[in-house]
Amino acid sequence: MRILVTGATGFLGGATARELVRCGHTVTGLGRDATKGAALEAGGIGFVRADLRVPADWRPALDNTDAVLHAAARSTLWGRWPDFVADNVTVSREVARACAVRGLRLVHISTPSVYNATRLSHQVPETTPIGPRFDTLYARSKYLAELEVTQAHPEATLLRPRGIYGIGDTSIIPRLARALRAGRLPQLVRGEVHTELTHVRNVAHAARLALERPAPGLYNVTDGVPVPIWATLDALADALGVARPGRYVPARVVENMARVLELAARLHPARPEPALTASGVRLLTRPMSLDLTHARTRLGYAPVVHPAQGLAQVLAAVRS
Repeated sequence: MRILVTGATGFLGGATARELVRCGHTVTGLGRDATKGAALEAGGIGFVRADLRVPADWRPALDNTDAVLHAAARSTLWGRWPDFVADNVTVSREVARACAVRGLRLVHISTPSVYNATRLSHQVPETTPIGPRFDTLYARSKYLAELEVTQAHPEATLLRPRGIYGIGDTSIIPRLARALRAGRLPQLVRGEVHTELTHVRNVAHAARLALERPAPGLYNVTDGVPVPIWATLDALADALGVARPGRYVPARVVENMARVLELAARLHPARPEPALTASGVRLLTRPMSLDLTHARTRLGYAPVVHPAQGLAQVLAAVRS
């Protein structure tokens, strides 16, 4: 199958593009980073340098394509709403429309961050009512993108992988490592909080399954096994050779402090990302697991990397 991957110079897009090539598919990646593009080409992946906000940059690449994996997104807890709309909502709509017109299979990467403002936290299904409130601008933009994609391309597959991690991660582990090194992360809970994460290879596996078989609809994706957040933070601190989170400060107090920092950042002309965000605090203090029944039964999904293995690899890389 000839597959076009958007965001191929990113963490998830690159990992999935390499997985697809290993499985015998012909893959072309889109991205803006020519250096990373050259690395993809060295691995047998075609590369087209493109700005997804400019349709003329990427539409010609659809002419020799059977399917598209749309992995590109503005994925951050902080930013300007017009940028989230441009990169997540508008681009997703245009990609979906272009695929629908050409009859191409489309797999769109969304996020379970859309669930964060709901009251559910255990075995959350895809049918969970969402909105009108959202935890972050990112979550809101990704939900609006889902609506645009399903309207433009009803046969599209949408994946909601939670907390993507692995070697090469540029978000979760680096953010936590910076907080631990700075010594600004207190113990926010008494006891433990369990959540689910998704190793990047498991997301790539789910994406490949969705590309290889028609499976329209929404699918949660995780490693399928809850992990203890604070024990994992302790292990990360040990790997970094820094102090573990020590003194206890109630999560509500820290979240209120984060809101003050956010307000100050919004009033600043440059709107810099604050050192702490309220949504970031909630991610460390709220349990979450997702119902994988849909993915298991309709996609045939089963995780290929267990979180114990995946996190051990990440911690080993941190130590080295």
